[in-house]
Amino acid sequence: MERYRARIGLAHAVVNVSNKIWAFIDEIFEVTILYNMTQQLTLRLMHTETHVELILTLVYAKCDRIERIELWDTLYAMASDMTVPWLVGGDFNVIWDEEDKYGGLPVSLLEVDDFRHYINTCNLTDLGFKGSIFTWWNERSEEDCIFKRLDRCFGNNELQQTFPGLELKNLKQALSTWSRATYGDIFQKISSLEEVVLVHERQFEVNPTQMNRQRLQQVQAEMIKYLALEEEFWRQKAGMLWFKDGDRNSKFFHAQVNGRRD
Repeated sequence: MERYRARIGLAHAVVNVSNKIWAFIDEIFEVTILYNMTQQLTLRLMHTETHVELILTLVYAKCDRIERIELWDTLYAMASDMTVPWLVGGDFNVIWDEEDKYGGLPVSLLEVDDFRHYINTCNLTDLGFKGSIFTWWNERSEEDCIFKRLDRCFGNNELQQTFPGLELKNLKQALSTWSRATYGDIFQKISSLEEVVLVHERQFEVNPTQMNRQRLQQVQAEMIKYLALEEEFWRQKAGMLWFKDGDRNSKFFHAQVNGRRD
């Protein structure tokens, strides 16, 4: 993890107990770990210049409804005495309503009701999003295709009052901007391919045919090739081999679509 932190250029790196939630934070913040749990990592961030405080809860929820109850309970307990800006975001592994899913089995209304109940009880508001309405795809096409929106960000009233112009941006885009400004051509090509992949993702979401799937996979393969070149650049710059194939957890080093769920 320290290797990723050094390459990204941020001062702080924090990982949760299950090693599934990683946080990289700028040196302008003082970082305190409040909760380090299997399904969530909560940090207190204090801006060292403005002294504005933010509570950040990063979520990677369980797939099982019963197992998620622990997450909901901890969020509820935190919300009961939360008086500072609070941002809650990540993969909740459950959809908010039926429009957040395309294909597959019928939506579990019990799971949806749980999600809505606890978020509303915590007085959290969906902060919206940019880009595709779906954040997960099972990498299949036509009648076997499933899309879901599992990733969301929520904030309390204090967050929206303190940061009235708050706008959520995709991390991939932010990293691309940093890369282009610093390293040039390889990263410009990756940036262009990101846009091409996004177009094909949207086409496949609208019309999940075998042909559109093949086109999407072709541009993803091209993207992987340039990401490999980028990794080689970092290897040469560092003067050592510092990645194994199984360790590519950064958006710098793998394709955009992750088919980890059935």
